[in-house]
Amino acid sequence: MKHSIAVIFDMDGVLADNFRYHLMAWEKFCARHGKSITADDFRENVFGGSNTDHLNYIFKKNLSPAKIEEYSAEKEMLYRYLYHDNVQLLPGLRDFLGLLKDAGIPMAVATSAERANVDFIVQEAGLEGYFSAVSDASMVKRGKPDPEVFLKAAGLLGIGPENCLVFEDTLKGIDAALKAKMKVVGVATTHHQAELTEAHCVISDFTEMDCSAVERIFNL
Repeated sequence: MKHSIAVIFDMDGVLADNFRYHLMAWEKFCARHGKSITADDFRENVFGGSNTDHLNYIFKKNLSPAKIEEYSAEKEMLYRYLYHDNVQLLPGLRDFLGLLKDAGIPMAVATSAERANVDFIVQEAGLEGYFSAVSDASMVKRGKPDPEVFLKAAGLLGIGPENCLVFEDTLKGIDAALKAKMKVVGVATTHHQAELTEAHCVISDFTEMDCSAVERIFNL
């Protein structure tokens, strides 16, 4: 195994296939505020970005920071309420995390979500002790496809971007990881495999991954 490498995981759609629950939360939020959003609209224009981007898209204008904070809190409370007791990790993920931990490979979460959602997933799924760092929405100024969130995670781990492997499910996220000069594996949850062609490789879930697969990707 190559020395001084790290693995960075996006959260939504990668650690857990939670697209449906975020969509349900946004639908309820939109209904409260006289707005609407379709599943295709959500997939193509919302999922994977920051709540600032989401809300400005839904309301078709740039909202004030105070409104962004208020509406974000409302939507994420809806999401956590709906998803509570329903969190399921992607198949093979827990075993893969264990293999990486045993190999001494540091891991981080890099997400456009707020920290409360990260803590929620980690606690609900029992993932405490796996991730050495978390880069969340509060720590960056620009959301994906800007690479800032991934570069922040690499910096927190003390590993150069060129030695980081990212797992991402969205087109924005894959673009961000590539801009960060990182290797990237597309996870076909939110999008079909055929849509993730920019990634170095694509998987359906983590049953397809082990330490040897990580090494092969770095050698591409």
